[in-house]
Amino acid sequence: MNKIFTLPKRPVNRLLTYIGLFGVCFQLTAASYAWWHDVSLQAGWVFTLVAPLLCIASGTITALQLQKEPS
Repeated sequence: MNKIFTLPKRPVNRLLTYIGLFGVCFQLTAASYAWWHDVSLQAGWVFTLVAPLLCIASGTITALQLQKEPS
């Protein structure tokens, strides 16, 4: 059976994935807080999700990984 998503085994790749997940959670929490308190956000606030998503991608996608995962 194929797994859809598994965390990387190498420490650097796993760390990048965790940092990216924390960044996405933080950005969404900050946006929710701003929405709740009626604070206007910049028009392109969604682009702030690019950095955490790149961290997640570089930790999980084989071609972008800093440490190659064992087979």
